[in-house]
Amino acid sequence: MNFESIQDNNRYAHAILLIITCYVSFFLFNDEFFVNIMEARNFVTAREMIEKGNWLVPTMNGELRLAKPPLPTWITAIFGNTFGMEDLSMLRFPAGIMGSLMVFFMYQFTISLSGNRIKALTNSLVLVSSFYVLYMSRTGTWDIYCHSFMLGAIWIIHSAFKNHNSKSLWIKFSFIGVLLGLSFLSKGPVAFFALLLPFLIAYFSVYRPKNLKQYWKPIVLCLFIFAIISFWWPVYISIAHAQEAAAVAKLESGSWMNRHVRPFYYYWNFPIQSGIWTLVIFTSLLFPYALKNFKAKKEYKFALIWTLSSVILLSLIPEKKDRYLLPVLIPSALLAGQFLHHLYIVFKNESAKKADHILFGINIWTIIIIAFSIPIVTFFMFQRQNLMSVPSFALFSIFSELVAMSLVICWINRNVRGMVLSTTSLLLIVVVFIIPHTGGILNKNPHFKSIAEVRNLTDLHKYNYYSIGEHDFRIELVYEIGKEVTQWNTKEKIDLPEKKPFVVISTENPKDVFTKAQLSKMRLEIINRYDNNMQRIGKRRNKEHFKKYVSLVTPVSTPDKTCEETAITEMNNSEGHEN
Repeated sequence: MNFESIQDNNRYAHAILLIITCYVSFFLFNDEFFVNIMEARNFVTAREMIEKGNWLVPTMNGELRLAKPPLPTWITAIFGNTFGMEDLSMLRFPAGIMGSLMVFFMYQFTISLSGNRIKALTNSLVLVSSFYVLYMSRTGTWDIYCHSFMLGAIWIIHSAFKNHNSKSLWIKFSFIGVLLGLSFLSKGPVAFFALLLPFLIAYFSVYRPKNLKQYWKPIVLCLFIFAIISFWWPVYISIAHAQEAAAVAKLESGSWMNRHVRPFYYYWNFPIQSGIWTLVIFTSLLFPYALKNFKAKKEYKFALIWTLSSVILLSLIPEKKDRYLLPVLIPSALLAGQFLHHLYIVFKNESAKKADHILFGINIWTIIIIAFSIPIVTFFMFQRQNLMSVPSFALFSIFSELVAMSLVICWINRNVRGMVLSTTSLLLIVVVFIIPHTGGILNKNPHFKSIAEVRNLTDLHKYNYYSIGEHDFRIELVYEIGKEVTQWNTKEKIDLPEKKPFVVISTENPKDVFTKAQLSKMRLEIINRYDNNMQRIGKRRNKEHFKKYVSLVTPVSTPDKTCEETAITEMNNSEGHEN
């Protein structure tokens, strides 16, 4: 393979390569993973937007859903309305689009920063093949939206500061205002704090732009556009549902301090979230080596400060989750790109030092070992357990070994650009051959029986659904069932909620949940018992609240007596017998 011809300055070749990479990374087999809790919230809210028409005031399982801005849910609802809420691949399609936009913005931003298309391609390939970027672009959650829009805004901000054409400033800052507004309408101030602020800290620390007075009028226009797009929905909600909005704001601000609390240093293993580029990013953090040897010192300082500022700011918040590190992977890709481009230059000019050879060798041989050994791991995890066919395993092994041999050639020839392409290819091979077979690995419960099967029971669709018993009804199950499920406390509300048939769902056997008085007022038909646990019984993640009986209740009319009166009569009779 002629890597030099593929990675030259031909922007069309770059575009084709990135489009193919984004398609495989973000869209191919994107319906294989199970719906997680964050997706379920988004999908259920989108479904109720379609069914109830409550686009301005979203609900989730019948209750107001005001904790997150609605833009990602609106987009999901549009796709769900077009292709159906059961088409998981299309519900996740918008996230893939946003991931692809993020890669495009990275390419354009790098060109604005350095004017070098080779750097732009390298940075974009590192970003698109980073684990958490790939994962978040394959799931219908909010994070990829806000950070993608923000990276677009950052690209245009940098372009505006770099090019002082007064005519173009108004257009650029108008687009900046739109992108900032879309980011806020996706997940509030998250990307402003985790991505924009660290960028500004790094940019003003390193480049120190002058003559900022000429920007103040376009900036005012930018802020005006941003405010209109960002705040119209929160203002509307605060007026239409003032008490609920205040309660949500209090809960969300409190959760930052009280939920998922982790130590300050929790995020300092952030390179691991990039997956296959972990060691490259760790190496690029060796700033004494970099500042001494890298030619583009300003660009390196900028990427380093941006990365570390983002990590530090995120570390200041007590609430910490791994997915919150997504914005850190953006400057980390720039940082890795600086190291890789330095190696490319010194090997091309035959000016590499001993440290360059050692660091390149450590990085490339780590990936070579992974490429050589991954078929062995796959054999024990998949093929040996009959989770992967022999032809698929054979093809996967052949391609993996070809990549490994290609990397060895890259090591011999000191071909850094070939290393980047080969490493990206290895990830794509994993996506093509491994992801379609992950179901057996992710789902280890031999008794798994999805409650989504209820969707096929068309006779039940006309009835309302109620959750009863001690266990909460998880939002993932609400999505799987495809209908709103109302909570019914059978102890406090003794009478049946409806006079016509309805469906009840419970972890316990429903005969043990209802009282004798209630049972005397109904015909109870247990339809089936479902188990949505992925882990087998005895494992920590095997939870009782994912095990549910689905039953049909048909009220039986008894004149002049309610369930409550019957229950009181039974209680009095019991007391009489005791006396």
